[in-house]
Amino acid sequence: MIEQQRGENGLVPFEQNKKLYPIVGSAQGDKDEYGMPIAKNYVDKMVTIKNTGSEKAYIRAYFAIPSALDDGYETFNAGMNVLHFNFGNKVVDGNVISTYDVEWNWKHGNKWNYFETTIDDIKYNVYFADYYQPVDANATTEQFVQGVYLDKTFDIKDGKCYAFGKEVTLDDGWDWNSVSCPVFAIACQAEGFDNAAAAMEAAFGANYNPWGTPASNWQ
Repeated sequence: MIEQQRGENGLVPFEQNKKLYPIVGSAQGDKDEYGMPIAKNYVDKMVTIKNTGSEKAYIRAYFAIPSALDDGYETFNAGMNVLHFNFGNKVVDGNVISTYDVEWNWKHGNKWNYFETTIDDIKYNVYFADYYQPVDANATTEQFVQGVYLDKTFDIKDGKCYAFGKEVTLDDGWDWNSVSCPVFAIACQAEGFDNAAAAMEAAFGANYNPWGTPASNWQ
């Protein structure tokens, strides 16, 4: 898995422990030459996955966001997310094109590929997507996700967190200095399978959680 961010002279490896501030501007507005938002306080997390094996492989990638900051099951109202994330983009002939539902399939039917789990005592909502075709040996996928940002309504007052005009209920033991959005990728042989979902179920079983913790609210 490859995680990058913008640097002074191009893309550089992703650095952990970035500070989060409410976004200024719009993450859906103007983009730069990398297809990334130019809005202030946007946090780059540009994820692609490389097939390091010797044969074609199907790839599935997972993105976990703390449940306290995400409006997940059952409503999935992205407008009410405290911490938003953006799907990947690619730039073709100067045009910025989303990889959502093109290269990366985040849904089955009308439902998100989704479950909930606990990682290091923090509850997470996990979204996952399958790459649309087998990836050749030593080839790399298009961008899976590109970054995160705090909602512009976010604020901290007297040690309490607020967004959308109400207090945000955080997990016991919450520490803003260690908030993370982990990503994980798995791969399996493509030979003999018509699609990624069938290959993944055969290789890992139904409802596979790569963190190995109890999971619920599968979709």
